[in-house]
Amino acid sequence: MGKFASGNHAIAISDRSGLRFPYKEMVKEWNGMWVHYTEFEVKQPQLELALIGPDGIALAHPRPDSRGFHKVPIMLPDDPFETYLAGNPKIFTHSPNHKRNNATIVRFRGTPDQSTSTGPSGWPPTPSNGAAGYSICEDVSDIPGSVICQSAGHTISVGKRGITVSTTLVNNIDDTQTTGIILTNPDAGAGSLTFRGVTTTNFLKQAVLIDSEIIIYTTIASDDSLGQVAPEATALNPKVVVRGAFGTTKAAHLAAAVVTLINDPTNYFTFEKAGYNATTGEITGGGFPVSAGPVTITP
Repeated sequence: MGKFASGNHAIAISDRSGLRFPYKEMVKEWNGMWVHYTEFEVKQPQLELALIGPDGIALAHPRPDSRGFHKVPIMLPDDPFETYLAGNPKIFTHSPNHKRNNATIVRFRGTPDQSTSTGPSGWPPTPSNGAAGYSICEDVSDIPGSVICQSAGHTISVGKRGITVSTTLVNNIDDTQTTGIILTNPDAGAGSLTFRGVTTTNFLKQAVLIDSEIIIYTTIASDDSLGQVAPEATALNPKVVVRGAFGTTKAAHLAAAVVTLINDPTNYFTFEKAGYNATTGEITGGGFPVSAGPVTITP
């Protein structure tokens, strides 16, 4: 097969300008034109349209924040249980971001029994066996683990209950208002909370219980009302105060109604078993693993 000449002494005519140039200085453009290198023009980026697929509509594995009651057990941190006071049956349970409603039933379970090739004995769970094949929790300050992990479960109250910091309402409120919920004494005065060496003398960034309704708020405004930094800001964003939180029912309340602080309702809930009191307060226990879930697990 023959070969092309080098063109060292040849000339060429530009397709763009019609001028002649040394052959060796010619280049081909993206459109096939044979031009001098000084005339070369790159392709306009808008001529290369990118292939764009459809917009994403939903996540592949969504876990929306609105999840409520868990149908399966969820793992709790190490030693999730904490006694309140000596001679008192209340136990605080650490369950970060638990998303449980007030007055629901929760059952605690220890380690699954994997001693057989078919998994825990009594598996899958049924309404009759609940969740056979799980060990009980460790004792907590003389409150037996068998009581804590009883098959019937426990009715819980969100937050650390029993630590009483309370005040009263100044005015009547209806079942919808989120502004003008004014407290008589937001500093709680002599009812200040001292727990684990920390003293709380206000109601900041918590939730309160009025009668049977729980109200969430962010802070206390300058006029001693529940809300944001100022009543004006709360008026612009009423959702800063949430009525009927944690599954409770919105209701009207009268002036002088008792307003009780609920401590850390997002990450703790409280349960108790009558007749079983702690020997010592502020004791943690329960061991690991410990799970919290419904009385009957959904297979």
